[in-house]
Amino acid sequence: MSKSQQFARSRNFRKEIWAGHFLLVLLAYFAAGRIGLAIPYVNPNVSLIWLPTGIAVAGLLRYGRSMAFAIFLSVLLLEMSAGFSVLASVSLAIGNTLGPFLASWLLRKQFFRRDFSRRRDVIGFSLAVMAGMCISATGGVLTLWMHGLSKELSTVWLTWWAGDTVGALLAGPLLLSFSKQSLIELLQRRKEIIGFVLIFILANWLIFASPYSHLHLTFITVGIMIWAAMRFGISGASFAVLATSMFAAWASSHGMGPFYSGGQANLLILWAYMTTMVLITLIITALQTESIDATRQIQEAYQRINKVASRLPGLVMQYRIRPDHSASIPFASDAIVQLFEVTHAEVRDDALHLFSRIDSRDTETGTEVIREAMRNLSPWQSEFRLRRKDGSIRWLYLDGLPEPEPDGAMLWHCFVTDITERKQAEQDLRIAACTFESQEGIFVTDPDWAILRLNQAFTRITGYTADDLIGKRPPLHKNKQQSRAFFEDINASLAQYRYWHGELWSRRKNGEIYPQMITLTAITDNRGEVSNYICSFTDISRNKGYEAEIRNLAFYDSLTQLPNRRLLMDRLQHLISLSNRSESHSAILFIDLDNFKTLNDTRGHDAGDLLLIETASRLQTCVRDSDTVARLGGDEFVVVLEELSSIRDDALRQADRIAEKIRQLLSQPYQITDFEHHGSSSIGVCLFQGGDITVKDLFKRADTAMYEAKTAGRNAVRFFDPAMQAILVVRMLLESNLRIALINNQFQLYYQVQVNSDGKLIGAEALLRWVHPDRGFISPAEFIPLAEETGLIIPIGLWVLETACKQIKQWEDEPETRHLTLAVNVSAKQFQQADFVETLSEIIARHAIDATRLKIELTESTILDNVDATTEKMHQLKKLGIAFSMDDFGTGYSSLAYLQRLPLNQLKIDQSFVRDLSHDENDATIVRAIISLGVNLGLNVIAEGVETSAQRAFLIEHNCYAFQGYFFSKPLPLEGFLALLKAPQSNDIEQA
Repeated sequence: MSKSQQFARSRNFRKEIWAGHFLLVLLAYFAAGRIGLAIPYVNPNVSLIWLPTGIAVAGLLRYGRSMAFAIFLSVLLLEMSAGFSVLASVSLAIGNTLGPFLASWLLRKQFFRRDFSRRRDVIGFSLAVMAGMCISATGGVLTLWMHGLSKELSTVWLTWWAGDTVGALLAGPLLLSFSKQSLIELLQRRKEIIGFVLIFILANWLIFASPYSHLHLTFITVGIMIWAAMRFGISGASFAVLATSMFAAWASSHGMGPFYSGGQANLLILWAYMTTMVLITLIITALQTESIDATRQIQEAYQRINKVASRLPGLVMQYRIRPDHSASIPFASDAIVQLFEVTHAEVRDDALHLFSRIDSRDTETGTEVIREAMRNLSPWQSEFRLRRKDGSIRWLYLDGLPEPEPDGAMLWHCFVTDITERKQAEQDLRIAACTFESQEGIFVTDPDWAILRLNQAFTRITGYTADDLIGKRPPLHKNKQQSRAFFEDINASLAQYRYWHGELWSRRKNGEIYPQMITLTAITDNRGEVSNYICSFTDISRNKGYEAEIRNLAFYDSLTQLPNRRLLMDRLQHLISLSNRSESHSAILFIDLDNFKTLNDTRGHDAGDLLLIETASRLQTCVRDSDTVARLGGDEFVVVLEELSSIRDDALRQADRIAEKIRQLLSQPYQITDFEHHGSSSIGVCLFQGGDITVKDLFKRADTAMYEAKTAGRNAVRFFDPAMQAILVVRMLLESNLRIALINNQFQLYYQVQVNSDGKLIGAEALLRWVHPDRGFISPAEFIPLAEETGLIIPIGLWVLETACKQIKQWEDEPETRHLTLAVNVSAKQFQQADFVETLSEIIARHAIDATRLKIELTESTILDNVDATTEKMHQLKKLGIAFSMDDFGTGYSSLAYLQRLPLNQLKIDQSFVRDLSHDENDATIVRAIISLGVNLGLNVIAEGVETSAQRAFLIEHNCYAFQGYFFSKPLPLEGFLALLKAPQSNDIEQA
């Protein structure tokens, strides 16, 4: 369809609509006129209520001025149908058309609203109708007068004007407000409308048609009209007013109702009644509409304000402080949920609980600020910390304006924002400012390395000020390490990684060259292009010195300044690697100073340190510059000899010559402070060639050779021999088996009897035996020294004491053995344990034995190591009843002085003296001396190793009356010992 066709069709449609409106107005006016003519009042030509006027005004206002012709035509037809001439009908039609036309024109001028939603619309409509109806009444009266139809002009004019005005007031609002929507709204209240209609009919019957109509009950209608106005809108209320007015007019015309009196109707009161009902209804409706509109506008305004407030980056609220110091929040935007984690309803009447979540530090200062603001009616601005429900802290900023209220309260109009990010940014800025002015030198450049800014540390380190370098490149120092290629690599790293960190040599303002540790960072913009470089650095001149010192501490001995174990290992590893490409031999010498501990203990550690320093100095004079002298620790030194002969024998002779030179040099006297020290050394040498050996193996072999030198009597040189290693391996296996033996209970106690001169059994000595599951019996001479050296003698000795005490307890339960004593050998290392007395006391108490049956045998070396401590322990054990025997007496450095001090019970003559009594006079003399010494000191004397009757007779002759040896019995296991006891001759043991 073309645009012209669409336009033509639209135009035709508009014509049809206009024609429909024209016909509607014409017919409505004519019909209402016929009804009005049916209720004449003054004369047949004047009606009491002229409703067509309302239709005319409504038609003109709703459908436009073109409806004036429909009104004119309708009035013309109506008047002619009433019997008026054409001329009179035309004259009446003109007047009745101009009146509504003027009223509609006046209403349009004042922007009248057809829904009567404003009081001004009600008043304006009333005044416009009154003004317009003056023309209608004047035209109609003149027409009637000119045609001789009426002579009472004033009465007719008033009646005409009032009838038209009331008719317009009754019909106009109904027709102007009526619409499909209003009808739908009325139908939604159909139940209420039915009730209203019933009451309405009843009330009008009661007022106008009932026997009680003379009582003037018209006030009832007021309430009904108010009901209609409040509940049914302008359309329903207008219809109700029209209906009650028509009812009143009909009743008055038929001589009924309160408005009919004395044979005629009280016209003015009737009109006043109708007008009053109309105005009451319209005014109430307008007031209700205005109230609804105002409420809606307030709500819309509130919603707009709330919407605007919700879009703001913060909380808009009102905070009221009442005279009793309580607080409320009358208004708050939706942001209160986000900022304070409460709804507005929770704080509308009581907002004080919000303060419990404000930081106490801010509460005190904030209270003072708000008091000052209230006194001066000045703005209230405050920052405070709020603790959220999850425990986090948020910074809030409040800006409020005061408004005093009549009741003494203060209403604050506030805006609250979350400034946590700002606070964090401020903190970051402070940190950044402090960081920029830190102890590190910092400078910022542009993409071309021109300096833009530098800090005070930069000036302090380099001497350059901002005036010296702003706009210039930083000073650099070029050397072999910092060539052009070096700086190109830095630029490449910055281009790829935006970062470089390392050491640079730079130049101070005074020309001094110094090292710096610098970090360079490239800052890029949103396009990825470098916008700045940030550089931070520190002066590491002192650190360089520290590095050298740390290296010295890490790789050199602090006392002798010789290489330490770590550096020695590195050099040996390097030497082994080089040996793969060289045919020459190398050698490692392990050197241990003999009796160094004795010097430390007797002369102090200062003397020992001086000896070590002198030893290091002497060792360095014995080797070449290519060789290495190192200190492992304590009194151990290592010498590494390089580039010896490629022929093994020649290399051995070279190493031996140097080792012997070292031994001799270290054997020369040392002048240490105020005394002269004579020392010696044990040297182990290991020769090696090629890379078929590890550093660990070299150390092990040289240490083995050195141990062999010590075993040989010290002050010796020994070369590593595979046989040495085999011995060590056997020793290691023995040690391992020794530990297993202790765990698996492979040890046994053997018992060798002790008898007196009468051959009576007086006790036994407990002797330790090891029964290996594979090797069988292992000699104590083989494993006891190893146990002493490894410290295993302590747990083994503890087992011996436990077993011996257990055996004593068993003997106490038998009559034939309860008198026996049991001697147990205790090693020096075990006896010197700090808790030995407590341990033995606990064992004795646990087994509940008679301590006098236990005898401890100690060697002279045990006592001489620490005479005072040993004596104290012996006295403590003596109080328990334990007896002490000095074993192997005469083999050591016996001293009468300590014999007098020690609480000994017995001296035991060593079997080495007893064995040769018969043919060695020296041994016989020693034995006589020992017996004499013991007798004179009041000590018992027992001889071990007695194997012949001649030895026994000699000992008895010289007053020794206790014996032990193979002449009586060899050491026996517990079963054999018990069997010996039960033998018939057990109480009189003689050699068979």
